[in-house]
Amino acid sequence: MGIGVGNKIKQLEAFKKTHRVQLPLIPDEEGEAWTALGSAATPSMVITTPAGKVLASHVGPIKDFDAFLKEIRELHKKQ
Repeated sequence: MGIGVGNKIKQLEAFKKTHRVQLPLIPDEEGEAWTALGSAATPSMVITTPAGKVLASHVGPIKDFDAFLKEIRELHKKQ
């Protein structure tokens, strides 16, 4: 899921449509979730198992998407 810090639901719906985002996006208009997460850097990504075990994390834009996708696939194979 993604958290839209400072965004309204309409903005997130437009973003999802424009960028063909498949994952759920949650609006955080007042920044409450962002604050609760310790004012996390944006963008940030945390990849977990369904049980909540953290497999990987990434802060900032993904510069080499193919390499990142390969890393995710390798993590998935180990599960």
